[in-house]
Amino acid sequence: MLSIENITKVYGMDVGNWRVGKVETLPSAYLFTLINVKGDRLQVNLERNPIGVQYELWRWNAYGNQSPHPNSVPMRRMLDRSKLLTPDKLIDEIKELMYR
Repeated sequence: MLSIENITKVYGMDVGNWRVGKVETLPSAYLFTLINVKGDRLQVNLERNPIGVQYELWRWNAYGNQSPHPNSVPMRRMLDRSKLLTPDKLIDEIKELMYR
């Protein structure tokens, strides 16, 4: 199981046009709530249980203001531990997920 010390260091960091407004630690995932200047919210999840040797970073590709919308598709990115060593690296991976 993935355990990141000081995961709350990403709180308040910018992810492009978004900012990390909340960080939650659950037994199975880390949840990051991103907020933009209009007040829109988006949740990004980092699964703590590996798939092989990688960890899944994902979010819903939402339609309109409803998330997840019945037609939403999850956007996924697989990461190894080296991509999670610092808050800046984690933020870079979230940016890649958001803007690819």
